[in-house]
Amino acid sequence: MLKTCLNIFVLLLFVFAIIGCEKSTEPEIEPKLVINAELKAGELIDSVFVSWTADITEYYNSREQRASGAMVKINGFRLNEYPSAPGVYYASDPDLVARGGEQYHLEVIADHERAAATTTVPLPFQFTANGVQEGDTLQYVPGDSWFSEAFFTLEWYGYSNAPVYRIVSDADTAIENNFIEDDRDVANIFKGEEEDRTNPAIWWVGDQFVRINWMFFNYTGWHDLVVSAMDSNYYEYRQGLNFNQFNGQNFNRVVENGYGIFASSASDTIPIYVVE
Repeated sequence: MLKTCLNIFVLLLFVFAIIGCEKSTEPEIEPKLVINAELKAGELIDSVFVSWTADITEYYNSREQRASGAMVKINGFRLNEYPSAPGVYYASDPDLVARGGEQYHLEVIADHERAAATTTVPLPFQFTANGVQEGDTLQYVPGDSWFSEAFFTLEWYGYSNAPVYRIVSDADTAIENNFIEDDRDVANIFKGEEEDRTNPAIWWVGDQFVRINWMFFNYTGWHDLVVSAMDSNYYEYRQGLNFNQFNGQNFNRVVENGYGIFASSASDTIPIYVVE
């Protein structure tokens, strides 16, 4: 009797499993708005990218996913869309400039979807350059780690209006002729393979200084070294990109009812000429 009941129970489980499989369907993908924008202190509000999410199993074309014709507002002022760049919005009013210490609210409405985000622009930022002056010529010397000897340092002690600082080394010309070739194993470890050494080179620090050494340069010629004090939105978003974080855990913290990043920054720049 017990064996018969056991057989019936197993049979019922099998039947229910088949029924469950027959009724299972793929989850329906609901498109959400994706925002990519950075307000820069002292500059006109520009390049607010708006697009749609897509099914990860389907072919993705970034231009086709752009949200053209959306209503995009910042602090109530409606932005215009570039005719030649669908889904990219800008402020036509020359007075709509991002100002340090002020809060900006972004609202995007498209196809019955609404996404929103708020950022507070960091206060004006300036660093002190030690060991270098604007327009100086810098002799590039290959190093062997992140801690190799510094060519010079940039410091901003006393500034505490940002949780993270972004350093961009942007070469005016980045072609094969002025590429700094370095195929040493140590260079591949710290800089990546040569084909992965892109321009601009971007780094981040949480301190109030940065040591500029061989890690920051992949090309000779003129460079703009830009240090930016980034807002908390940028910091939260980047936390979701770190290898020691759960994938995407912070991607939804910045944009309400959507994805992406709405951040702001305040920057200072020094031009440097690099030679080998």
